[in-house]
Amino acid sequence: MATKIFVDAGHGGTNPGAVGNGVIEANVNLAVATALANNLRNMGYDVREYRTTNDENVITPIAADLRKRAQTANDWGADYFISIHTNSSLDPAVNGFETYVYRLGTRSAQLAQSIQDSVVQRLGVKDNGVRQANFSVLRNTRMPAVLVELGYLSNPTEALNLNSPLWQNKMASAIADGINNYIKR
Repeated sequence: MATKIFVDAGHGGTNPGAVGNGVIEANVNLAVATALANNLRNMGYDVREYRTTNDENVITPIAADLRKRAQTANDWGADYFISIHTNSSLDPAVNGFETYVYRLGTRSAQLAQSIQDSVVQRLGVKDNGVRQANFSVLRNTRMPAVLVELGYLSNPTEALNLNSPLWQNKMASAIADGINNYIKR
């Protein structure tokens, strides 16, 4: 039986997430998550995506939506949970790639480090490391779970990259390789 990976494109519907330099987080998240899911399927994994559109007619309170994302992965029996997000800062100079886990020193943190290493090596982005956070989708999942922050929409250079389909596909490929490297080790 194939390893099951749940891919969550953060935000969406009536919640666009961060907006910076004319780029909307929900759109970037969806593009990278879709490409990631396709990469993982091509590697032989069983993949389920939480959302495949930016349907603005879907109105769900944010807290309920976050619980539903984790619960959907739990109910499916996912082996791994990957949530794709894009960051923002009040300081436009802030940049880089980072991953978040609920607890450091866990399988989630090992998976996050593998993703972090793959992305930094392949794309040459600033390494902001693996960090701990009490995010709902990380706290409420029952499998190793990682939340990825692809870069900063508030940084003009990163916003250009984040909005580029070529860059989005390269990012998705690097994340998929990081996941595969962890699972196959």
